[in-house]
Amino acid sequence: MGGTGTRLAVVVDGNVVAEAEVPTGELGAGTPAERVSRVAAVVNDLLPEGYRPEGVGIGASGPMSLPSGTISNPDTLPWFSGFDLGGMLAAELGAPVVIDNDAVAWALGEHHFGAGRGCERLLLVTLGTGIGVAFLDHGRPFRDRHGQHPECGHLPVQPGGPNCYCGLIGCWEMLANRASLEVRASEATGTPDLSVAYDLLQAGHSGLGAVLADYGHAVGRGLELLNVAYSPDVAILAGSVSRFLPYFALGLDKEIRRRPGFSNGLEVVESALGPYGGAMGASVLGRVSSQGT
Repeated sequence: MGGTGTRLAVVVDGNVVAEAEVPTGELGAGTPAERVSRVAAVVNDLLPEGYRPEGVGIGASGPMSLPSGTISNPDTLPWFSGFDLGGMLAAELGAPVVIDNDAVAWALGEHHFGAGRGCERLLLVTLGTGIGVAFLDHGRPFRDRHGQHPECGHLPVQPGGPNCYCGLIGCWEMLANRASLEVRASEATGTPDLSVAYDLLQAGHSGLGAVLADYGHAVGRGLELLNVAYSPDVAILAGSVSRFLPYFALGLDKEIRRRPGFSNGLEVVESALGPYGGAMGASVLGRVSSQGT
């Protein structure tokens, strides 16, 4: 459940049997009760005939109160913030609902089904409306001292940079989210449409190469801070911008490359699960929550 779109997947025995995408704003019209009923209707419509939900997991963007799962993200997810979405949806669907950060959900998806299988220390970064970060240690998400998810998209990486809605200056999210790439791309193509930019890149558009290299530097500044602090086995980039990795890898590599003796040989890869990785990971949130993590 992101600030732009909500992706849903029905997962049976580790296999996706149905999927859908809905603009989050469409789900968010009306009162909280109406929003919850609308989400429940989409879930029920997606279920194949004869199926009932055993459990529902939601990976949601931005700050939230754990373990309750109450979303506190009025900046990019206002429609579902500030009320008991999980409890109300559980009552509508007749199934338990677990809510966690969207980056955690996606990291769990990669750990169970994708590029992070068998990985003991996994770092996942979502590049989309915002930047989300999750750390998994042997499949369990890292929490801060209050038991909450760390909002590492708000690492200040550029002194004197743009003001961020979190109150800091020069946050990584402001410099490397999807909107920042759209601004860069529009300078070279005349449109912020990243689908146009992607097609032009594949056709060899020379001006976009420099644009993507610059964006790679912005991604790499925050990624290297996390790499130094956590030293993961692999860093997985996910979200709507991750498909551009082959085009911004050069700029990213220049930010994370260190001399022999200091480098940990970080491998940076794209999500193996495509746009539904977060939804697939959300399907195992209940299992992880029951382990007390």
